[in-house]
Amino acid sequence: MLTRAIILVVGPGFLIAGCYFLTVGRPSQTVQAAPVARSEHRDFDIDELHAGVEEGLVPADSANANVDHRSLTIACDERARELGRHLDDKDRIIVRPPFVIGGNLSEAELDRYYSETVLPTKRALDLTYFDNPPDEPLTLLLYSNERTYREASWKFDRRDTANYYGYYIRTDRRIVVNVGTGDGTLAHELTHALGHVDFPDMPEWFDEGLASLYEEADFSDDGLRLNGLSNWRLNHLLNAMQKRRLGTLESLISSREIREERQAVEYAHARYFCLYLQERGLLPFFYRKFRDRAGSDPSGLRTLCEILGTENLDPIDRNFRQWVIALYEQVRS
Repeated sequence: MLTRAIILVVGPGFLIAGCYFLTVGRPSQTVQAAPVARSEHRDFDIDELHAGVEEGLVPADSANANVDHRSLTIACDERARELGRHLDDKDRIIVRPPFVIGGNLSEAELDRYYSETVLPTKRALDLTYFDNPPDEPLTLLLYSNERTYREASWKFDRRDTANYYGYYIRTDRRIVVNVGTGDGTLAHELTHALGHVDFPDMPEWFDEGLASLYEEADFSDDGLRLNGLSNWRLNHLLNAMQKRRLGTLESLISSREIREERQAVEYAHARYFCLYLQERGLLPFFYRKFRDRAGSDPSGLRTLCEILGTENLDPIDRNFRQWVIALYEQVRS
């Protein structure tokens, strides 16, 4: 009788506590973006910028299920063995399918870049844009400073990388980055690599605009969305506007390739137009619709006009330029 009484008195308390534990569980963890230093902006003449405008215009989860993870893991292991034959003895490699990550960092440091930058960036981009996951290994070579980065770039690709901090070789599916400058370049090149898998026919203006957008970005509070922010490329855009040397949006989008002599301006133009679309909630919608119709609309111009509800981009161009000036005033204040 005593035992039965104890059970009747104490038992309900244990039952309630157990239910509470199962219901609440352990606190969830969110992934935060690594902070990225922002560049200072030079001063521009607002009246001149306004005058230039007035004068006229010069679902991933189902796709992931189709990937043969075992075959991909085997391919990644093979890629790692091959990579090991070319790296220095002091370099390290880790395998995190679909990524093979190597460089002159310790294994713990490589894994930290994977966990804190590569994985959350890939997850956010997949949720927002990409439906087709990599089915072959992607190699990431991460170097801690300019000297080791330049040495690796020359050894692997015979590249002189004095003017930039990272690049992606599409044919080899290989990224090489100087991570000593921050995470922005890695996010840029990772967007290229994942985007080329999902949208192989992406034109250069959009490829560079989208990748450049995530050079400086932050994650949403839940870690599932990546939002581009203003960065140093705004200076190139404003300088071209002030000197009446910025081409029209239609000319940018219609061009098959970004002109090398205009690269700085056109990268900035494409980046900030992507930011313009992002702020209106249109960028993911445009990406998917453009990707699916690229065969009949290779530049994306017709798709863009349809989404924006216009016959041509002239009114959008004028609005975009006014938005750029307002953004500059906001950043400067």
